Amino acid sequence: MENTGLQADQEVQSEISETEQEIISAQTDVDPARTQTDEQSVTTGGIMRAYSDKEKERMAKLQESYQNETAKPEKMIREVDSAEEVTEGTLCYIISTGEYYLPDRELTDEELLEIIDCNFRISLNMNRKTQAQWDEETRAERAELEAKVKAAGGISEEKAVEIAQKAMETDLGEKAKELKLGVDETFGWSSDLCVADWSEIKEKDKGALAYSVGFGNVIEDETEIEDWLNYVCVVNAVDGSILEAYTIQGWDNTTYYEH
Repeated sequence: MENTGLQADQEVQSEISETEQEIISAQTDVDPARTQTDEQSVTTGGIMRAYSDKEKERMAKLQESYQNETAKPEKMIREVDSAEEVTEGTLCYIISTGEYYLPDRELTDEELLEIIDCNFRISLNMNRKTQAQWDEETRAERAELEAKVKAAGGISEEKAVEIAQKAMETDLGEKAKELKLGVDETFGWSSDLCVADWSEIKEKDKGALAYSVGFGNVIEDETEIEDWLNYVCVVNAVDGSILEAYTIQGWDNTTYYEH
């Protein structure tokens, strides 16, 4: 595990993408009109109606196409603040009530797609966490692991970095002087405090609390990919032993070192 801010950003984006997929899947597993009541509470010119059976059938098919990204609306649905702003005969979403005004006619495929798209965006905004929330969760998870290390009489992050530095100098010799300690730009941490449970860790060490300390060379615009060099040392957070040490040259040329 490499200690980089990029990795954290990728994890955040991955989780967000998974949330989006869950929302789309959930919408296709239920009545496509579920997010709005069958009987509209908004009335304009005496119009109040539910989705017709044909509209529900067409919406189900369009929902599947929307999920597969083979059908998208040409534009976003018209939004109004209140029922007073509804234009008779024009589909719209009423923000204050969270409902749709359906014209008293058969909705077109475009209009149904606009509703499907609006449902998705509403669900996504309700489920998506802000960056501040992600950061708060990350700090809380880190604090929990730090408390476990302290309770076990473990070593500090500073000590883990010192151990990793010495291991790197042993493994790389003079080359070690070219590498700099990686520090998380958001939190200021010099390691990733984690549970060592990935497949490359020896079976006897799996589940151990560990500091994953990373070092890398300075990458300039003209630096060739094959010259990129990262050294990672995973240090047991309790007894200070080295669980894993390796270099990554270029994209994926990995070399492991015995300790």
